Amino acid sequence: MVSGWVTARALATIANVGPGFDVFCLAIRGPSDAVSIREADEDSLRVEGVEASSISSKFTENTAGIVLNALRRATGIETPLEVRVNKGLPAGRGLGSSAASCAAASLAFLKAYPESSHLGPAGVLQAAVEGEAAVAGRHYDNLAGALLGGFVSIASSDPLVLAREPVSPRIRFAVVVPELVLRTADMRRVLPEMVPLKDAVSNVGKAATLALALSRGDAALAGRCLEDRFAEPKRASFLTGYAEARKAALDAGATGFAISGSGSTVFATAASDKDAEQSANAMRDAFLARGVNANAFTTTVSNSIPLRSLLGNRGPRFSLVTE
Repeated sequence: MVSGWVTARALATIANVGPGFDVFCLAIRGPSDAVSIREADEDSLRVEGVEASSISSKFTENTAGIVLNALRRATGIETPLEVRVNKGLPAGRGLGSSAASCAAASLAFLKAYPESSHLGPAGVLQAAVEGEAAVAGRHYDNLAGALLGGFVSIASSDPLVLAREPVSPRIRFAVVVPELVLRTADMRRVLPEMVPLKDAVSNVGKAATLALALSRGDAALAGRCLEDRFAEPKRASFLTGYAEARKAALDAGATGFAISGSGSTVFATAASDKDAEQSANAMRDAFLARGVNANAFTTTVSNSIPLRSLLGNRGPRFSLVTE
């Protein structure tokens, strides 16, 4: 192992991205989680940072600890670890908090034990998803976004089939994080079991076109394709200020609006820094007017690939198929 503390960070992610339920994810610049590890006489874990008191510090229950255990099983490395999890992302806000801890733990392990790179991207993802499975179900969208950056589309989870593309920096994002907790498990329970054919067709068409718009940097087209007729209509009723924030964003110059993941965070697309800033402030003020405190920021997609060291000579585009 590399001596001393080894630290890695993983960014916040926006999953679903409108019509891409359980399929699309974007890694965004800004808030992140950090995980530090070093060898020790016995396993231990401490959580610090945002809302740390609400997160388990038991090694076998914390998502970072679960991932590290999975990676040790996969590699045969049995060394006890001392772990520090520094949370920059609040849980239950739709920014991939658990996935960020899982991804950061994976990256820290790979940095500490370079010989573990033989797992390759697929092996790392399949170990890291064990942490996600413990809190949010076996879903790869946020996790793949945090590990691969850019725009990730999941075609299948079993076998794992995904593609990753960079996103043009011409598309800006206004992000608002209300002080409302909407747990992923709870928000999945409100989803409909059946979807009308016309709504399914709408989502498929918008999702396909959204993927092209993100790659091309067409903020206007991307915004028009954020409409979701499946999850968002059901979840919006649990988010106080949703309707007001949506109207405020569009009135301020945003090209589109949607819930990030299962909420409570919302985001808007914009074609300029000015429109993004105005939209972020307008959404925040709309929540405040409904009595909900909220934080706002503007950002772009991060196209860096945290797992690049495992990708050989691959360029910014990446695909993965397991059997």
